Amino acid sequence: MKGIFVPLSVIVLLGAPAAFGAPAPDAPLTIDTSHSADAPRERLFLSPSGEPFRPQPGAPEPFEAWFAQADANHDGVIDRAEFRADATRFFKRVDTNGDGMIDGFEVAAYERNIVPELGDEAEGRFPADPGEAHAQDGDHDHGGGDGGHHGGRDGGKGGHGAPGPRGLTQLLDEPEPVSGADFELDGHITFAEWMRATDQRFDLLDTAKTGRLTHDQLKALLLKPLKTGR
Repeated sequence: MKGIFVPLSVIVLLGAPAAFGAPAPDAPLTIDTSHSADAPRERLFLSPSGEPFRPQPGAPEPFEAWFAQADANHDGVIDRAEFRADATRFFKRVDTNGDGMIDGFEVAAYERNIVPELGDEAEGRFPADPGEAHAQDGDHDHGGGDGGHHGGRDGGKGGHGAPGPRGLTQLLDEPEPVSGADFELDGHITFAEWMRATDQRFDLLDTAKTGRLTHDQLKALLLKPLKTGR
């Protein structure tokens, strides 16, 4: 039986921040607050599939950690097969009951436990820099131009992302990548839908159409400003 799926955008629009709750004890919210006056602090990096990589003392910066993971043969390039393999691995992590489909309950668990920062950002509780005043209700930009996160692909695939007025960084400006793969808008993401979204994301990142994503090419995308329209 299908679960009842309530998209995060609906919860935000109804003004129910309590729905996000606190992170589970085994998945604490980690936000790096160290920074200098001359350099912006590192932010959480959200991979194209929606996997979070958080700043950790003594560890590679979040983007570098994801690239090293996705670049399975460590040749400095992510090809389509490696990109798909990385997405497949994360699909299995979100599909907690292993039935080959991400349902509404699993999407909610992803947003609540795996990336609780998405809820913080949607509610304006995630300032761009430490000490910055929290945005007032109705006065903050979520970077997507559509009022927050959404449960499905809306035809606007998103531009390239970067550090901006957000608490996280992405290569693609997509509010919530997991539910963004729900092409049928039925609250259930099949593996076929997931791989369809994965291939679209690879094509968007492969601007040179070489079938290869180099480290420097992707790193450069993090320096481009987020697009606010979708």
